[in-house]
Amino acid sequence: MYILKIFSKKWIFFTIFIVLSMAMFVWLGFWQLDRHAQKRSYNALLAERWQQTPFDLNQESLPENLDALEYRRVTGEGAFDYAHQIVLKSQVYRDAPGIVLVTPFVLEDNRAVLVARGWVPSELSAPQSWPAVEEPAGAPMIGLIRPSQAPPNGQLSTPPAAPQTEWYRIDIPAIQAQMPYSLETAWIQQLPEPARPLDRLPVREEPMALDEGNHLGDAVQGFSFAIIAGFGYIMFVRFRERQAALGLRNPDAATMGAEATLAPTPGDEAVSDAPLLDADPMPNGDVRATTEDEAVATLHQ
Repeated sequence: MYILKIFSKKWIFFTIFIVLSMAMFVWLGFWQLDRHAQKRSYNALLAERWQQTPFDLNQESLPENLDALEYRRVTGEGAFDYAHQIVLKSQVYRDAPGIVLVTPFVLEDNRAVLVARGWVPSELSAPQSWPAVEEPAGAPMIGLIRPSQAPPNGQLSTPPAAPQTEWYRIDIPAIQAQMPYSLETAWIQQLPEPARPLDRLPVREEPMALDEGNHLGDAVQGFSFAIIAGFGYIMFVRFRERQAALGLRNPDAATMGAEATLAPTPGDEAVSDAPLLDADPMPNGDVRATTEDEAVATLHQ
């Protein structure tokens, strides 16, 4: 019965608002469920590619479309060319300023690939400090493929007039001009070796953790808000309608307080019913009380 009340003329505008709010919460809930499914599929893809055999740069060159190699490990046999090493400026790690060392890894057939070896603090940004953080001889090179970083706002890659050591991005077409070999069209973010200390320089980023985020909890929260809004609104209408019904059944209840204020009290009735008194001085100076009848009889005399 009270559910039908929410569609009455009295409540229809509030009902429309509540229904729209519930629809929004339900939509947000399904949107979060969709995001949750996408995240699970994405994690499954990353896990599958991570378990694949690393792509060997010595066996084949990188394809033009790197989508199939995203988050797949890449490796190769060769040697780092520290003579042509460059750095990325203004790199921050845990709120500490520094640089990222980018070193060409020379393969066979006069080919090379740029490898971001990791971050070092600003106090080691001078070239004379770089030999202290070179890779051990014979250390493997394995990492994740990354596309070339083009200039912002659609600008073309322009090689500098003279070779430079400091760069803001790994723009391979621009860097190619100062290298004595052909660079691959992508670069590699080197991964930490097994059991490598996290604070060992250069600091390398760990592989991305595969988690599903809070999408499932947010979906449950959205559906809960929709239920709370609908149920709470019905209970509110039920409460107000019951109050209105009680007022119609007992109309004197609403004015009881006002009538009680205007009604005379027992003390007031006693005063109003008492005979009128008139003070009549006695010869001896006393005052005698007379009633109305006595006053009228006196007038007739």
